[in-house]
Amino acid sequence: MADRRDGPTKADWVAAGLSALTAGGIEAVRVERLAVILGASKGPFYWRFKNRDELLQAIIEFWKRDFTANLIEQTSHFDTPRERLEALAELAVVSTSGALDVAKTECALRAWAARDPLPRAAVREVDAMRTKHLTEEFKLLGAPHPLAEQLAKAVYLALLGLYTVRQYTPELADEQSFLTGVRIALDAAQIQSHSTDVSAAEKQA
Repeated sequence: MADRRDGPTKADWVAAGLSALTAGGIEAVRVERLAVILGASKGPFYWRFKNRDELLQAIIEFWKRDFTANLIEQTSHFDTPRERLEALAELAVVSTSGALDVAKTECALRAWAARDPLPRAAVREVDAMRTKHLTEEFKLLGAPHPLAEQLAKAVYLALLGLYTVRQYTPELADEQSFLTGVRIALDAAQIQSHSTDVSAAEKQA
C-alpha cells in the first residue's frame, strides 16, 4: 500500500493549482490535469484534500498570505512609514513570486472573482486589507484620514492598473512611473502634515 507521505505534498497541489489558474483560468484547475502535471495519479490528491473545493479554498488562502500578509511583514522592520511604503512598493512591482507571474496571478484571481462568490469575497477582503494598511501608513506620515484614504486608493488603483497593462500593453507597464507616483503621494502626505503643524503653531503664537 502506498504511504500517504509519498507523492505531492499539499503545498505542491496548491502551487500547481495556482499555476494552472494563472495560465488557463479556473477551468484549468482540474484534479486530473494537476495530477498529470505533478506526475501522480488522482489518488494522492485525496490524501491531501477532501475535494476540489477544498483545494480552491487553499489556493485562495495561499494568495491572501503570500501576496499580501507576507509582503507587509517583510517591510515591517523599517523605522518610518515612508521607508515601509517605499519598500512595499518595490516589492509590489517585482514581476515574479517563486514560479508565479505576479500580474497574471492577480488578474486571474480577479477574473475568477467576477464569476464566483468564493474568490470574490477573498478579493474584497484583500483589497480592504491592502488599502487599510496603506491608509494607516499615510496617517502615520501625518495625513488626515480623508486624505490618507484617498492617497491609499490612488496608489492601490495605480498598482492594479500596472498589473493589468502588463498583460495587454507591456510597453506601458513602467514600474518606475508607478514608483514615482508613490513618492509623490508620500510627499503629499508629508506636506499636509507640515502644513498642519505650521497652522497649529500659528494658532498658539
